[in-house]
Amino acid sequence: MTEVSVITGGAGGMGVATAKVVGRDRPVVLCDVRQDRLDAAVAALTALGITATAVNADVSDRAAVDRLFDTAAALGTVVSVIHTAGVSPSMGA
Repeated sequence: MTEVSVITGGAGGMGVATAKVVGRDRPVVLCDVRQDRLDAAVAALTALGITATAVNADVSDRAAVDRLFDTAAALGTVVSVIHTAGVSPSMGA
């Protein structure tokens, strides 16, 4: 069975950088709250020959996380979850 890695915050700088490394060995599922950034990340990774699937989801929403893992599990065996999602003080009060 195919091994799959899930990357939360996958459309951000750290998430994409991580996907470039992990994606050499297996498909990655990128999770983020911004569809436009997910689309750009998947396009950039695809151009590098990396298989990437985007899931628009908020990791603080249990139902969204369930959908994320249903998507990942449909692609193969989830062997790692890499959490790069975060909030910077510059993002809000």
